[in-house]
Amino acid sequence: MKSLDVLFSNIGDSHFLQNQFFVEGTILGACSCPEIPLPDDWLPWTILHHNKIEDTVQADRVFSQLFEYFRCVLAEMRNNIYAPPRYLQYSLASSNLELQSFMQGLIYAHQQCESIWQNAWALMQAKSAEKAPSLSKDLKHCILMFSTFADIKQATMQAEQRNESAFSQNLPTISRSIPAAISKYLAISGELAAYLPNQFETFEQIRD
Repeated sequence: MKSLDVLFSNIGDSHFLQNQFFVEGTILGACSCPEIPLPDDWLPWTILHHNKIEDTVQADRVFSQLFEYFRCVLAEMRNNIYAPPRYLQYSLASSNLELQSFMQGLIYAHQQCESIWQNAWALMQAKSAEKAPSLSKDLKHCILMFSTFADIKQATMQAEQRNESAFSQNLPTISRSIPAAISKYLAISGELAAYLPNQFETFEQIRD
């Protein structure tokens, strides 16, 4: 997969963006939406400081790199070869900044696309209501997993309130299920997308 490392190694160009890991999570979330959002919709989600963009030349240069990464993620998803970043692992000995930032970006994009998810869900229920219980259970599990690692401190506090004393120690093991949760999330999105009109055509337009 094309990397954003080059873009984020250039502080002059990346200083107005969210951190790299948040951006990567956000782009995955945008690509995972049952109805693929247009660049004008998702590109603003990657920006931290709008007033620090120097000019349209810089904006075009940066956004073209983000869009190319978006296209790569989308193509890998379509070809069933998408692999989550290797840094999506929890370690008791680190701050887990990369993991938390990625999950924060993914959750943020999901929230921004919530109305689209709800529309696709309603269409699915209207045509294939028998699928709803299983899909609902799986989607809730995915969102819970992402939310847990988006704010580990809060998740740990909530676990302590439930008297789950081993929660923190189990996080490294739980985090090994992140790739499976992402795969399931993508599968659910793909299934819901089938109930929306013109999704293949939309993908082809973005791809080209």
